[in-house]
Amino acid sequence: FFPTLMKAIGSYVSQKEAGERLAQTIADPQAAKSGVYWSWNGDAKSIGVGNAGGAGGDLFENSFSGMVQDEANGQLCWDYSMELVKPYLK
Repeated sequence: FFPTLMKAIGSYVSQKEAGERLAQTIADPQAAKSGVYWSWNGDAKSIGVGNAGGAGGDLFENSFSGMVQDEANGQLCWDYSMELVKPYLK
């Protein structure tokens, strides 16, 4: 369901491109700054069909949303994630 939804709103990238983006954040001197949220601007700064990121575009430093910066939400996310992976950590 998720890939279909993301394709419909224009935010989908292929696995190949996702891998290339990950590699770019590791190897590109432009992405040398740590602790930031990197995005690619295929009109990623606007919302709507075909304008929510999508494939291609230039790398840019994006800002964190308030939800991401909320420590209580971060702790809940960590706790829930650890519960999900606990069976695999043994």
